[in-house]
Amino acid sequence: VVSTQSTGSSGINAEYGKQWYQRRVRGYIYIYNKFAGLVWSSLVRLARVFVCCEMENGDNEKSPLFPKKECEPVKLKRTVGVLSASAVVFGTCVGAGIFISPKGVYEKAGSPGAGLIIWGLSGIIATLCTLAYAELGTMMPQNGGEFVYIHRVYGDFLAFIFSFCNTLLIKPASLSIVGIVFGEYFCNMVWGPATNDIMVKAVGAALIVTCGIVNIVGVNVIAKVCAVVSVLKIAVVGFLISCGIAVVIKGHGEISNFKLPFSFEGSSTNPADYGLAFYYCLFTFQSWNSLNYMTEELKTPNKTMPIAGLVGVLGVSLSYFLCNVAYLMMFTLHQIVDTNTIAMDSGFAAFGRVGEIIMSVGLLVSCLGCVGGAICCISRSLQCTADSGVFPAFMEELINDSKLQ
Repeated sequence: VVSTQSTGSSGINAEYGKQWYQRRVRGYIYIYNKFAGLVWSSLVRLARVFVCCEMENGDNEKSPLFPKKECEPVKLKRTVGVLSASAVVFGTCVGAGIFISPKGVYEKAGSPGAGLIIWGLSGIIATLCTLAYAELGTMMPQNGGEFVYIHRVYGDFLAFIFSFCNTLLIKPASLSIVGIVFGEYFCNMVWGPATNDIMVKAVGAALIVTCGIVNIVGVNVIAKVCAVVSVLKIAVVGFLISCGIAVVIKGHGEISNFKLPFSFEGSSTNPADYGLAFYYCLFTFQSWNSLNYMTEELKTPNKTMPIAGLVGVLGVSLSYFLCNVAYLMMFTLHQIVDTNTIAMDSGFAAFGRVGEIIMSVGLLVSCLGCVGGAICCISRSLQCTADSGVFPAFMEELINDSKLQ
């Protein structure tokens, strides 16, 4: 009896062990298939960096690597008119730059008059560049900005290098600067100047993430946001000019900054200083080419792009010049160079704590519009690059198709 029971028990254990082994084998096979599929899809995506997906004579329909579905470009709706396009240019240009660059400009120029001339010349340069890019955009009406033109002239390699640097280095670095400025002003306004640096960076990161989510919703939303923000930015510029006038009326203005020959006393004699001063100025105009990144979404781009680009950049140039006139009406050259929060100082000099809060809110709004428009440009650049077969094709699908097709 004992032998029979022992034999039966061992048989049951053997059967159970066999079933357990089969389940483990099936599990390993399932995991292997998933892993192999992931590796294969990753290799396919990497191959698209070096191999264009467009094949002659329709061979892409039979290709296991590049099916036709992945090769079809995303179709975008033309929903952005002249007013919205002008607002995009104005909204992406006017950000934190006008509140942080004057310090560097006047420090290198050495005098109020030389600084104002540099601001005026920078506006002319940005306007001429905008007109040149408008001509390129109407000749090659595709999203992607400089990538499209470099790809057309120099081919895949240099286009990939530019798009890689622009997407992962240049644009994110600019966004980080604006985010840090936003975080500093927000934290100073809410918690005071002794705020932890980690909190400042967290607020700046939250701004970038929020603007990214707004861009995911659709181009119409971000265009409307830029339009509203642009109106608020015009109000901020008007308030800043009124601050300068109020300080002058109070009798505390620096009218001597506009009198000759004092206006040019102390001007730098080093050409390198003027080069750096122009660099600081042109940094504030860095988004003058925004429309070239969303050409396929403009209504009648042959008309919209040159008109909207010209209106937007001229508005930015005039706003910057008037803001610097207001600064020079309120502060001496040394005061401008020594401060890091000239926006808050301007509001406080004219209207006290209330003016300081208003200018801080105005700067926050400027940063919001700048980051939102910049992310819109980056996403369109990614879509165009993937559509051309230079970046992996899955980046093309990062834009919500339901909002674009």
